[in-house]
Amino acid sequence: MTACTRSALAMLTDFFSSDDIEATARRTGFVKRASKITGKLFLALVTFGSWSDAQTTLAQWAAKVTQVVEHVEVSPEAMHQRMNKRALVFLQDMIRQALAKVQALEKVCADGLFTAFTKVYLADSTGFGLPDSLSDLFPGSGGSAAKAGAKIQAVWDYKSSVFGHFALTPWNIPDQKYVDTVVALAQQGVLFIFDLGYFKLPIRHRQTPQA
Repeated sequence: MTACTRSALAMLTDFFSSDDIEATARRTGFVKRASKITGKLFLALVTFGSWSDAQTTLAQWAAKVTQVVEHVEVSPEAMHQRMNKRALVFLQDMIRQALAKVQALEKVCADGLFTAFTKVYLADSTGFGLPDSLSDLFPGSGGSAAKAGAKIQAVWDYKSSVFGHFALTPWNIPDQKYVDTVVALAQQGVLFIFDLGYFKLPIRHRQTPQA
């Protein structure tokens, strides 16, 4: 087991307890009986490391199992059988739990900081590749990049530790265009902080002088 794998599993179990992960796997039907592919193992495989990339083959994915859990081997066919609707429901449930845990975290805003503002929105995005078969729903960014890809757009309120906005969009929608959706959250007393990728200037059309 590599050091990076141990670190990934440590982060996973620091955030979720092993019992909670396995309980969710059983509740969603992803795990119905004793299996080499446990809920925690599957969650680690699709969450951390290069093997979670959309281009990774089932054989490469199966080979990584032993790096996560020593002396455990599974076949590519076994991995393929677990890629079903129950797996999707399991992962969706874990995402909901993750967002709920994040929003329940203790507020970390320093006393006296940003007192002039009712909200302080931190806006950012992250993109990732998807299988080419999803290009109609989630077109990639074009050029030599992946044909299919998605982007997460998140707006986090620093003062209250809750999401003001969270969305999954196609990767070909640039932040500069999406900023209109972000700014629509604006109200009196709200401060927005985002990087230059969201910056744009309004286009002003010149009027043709009358003869």
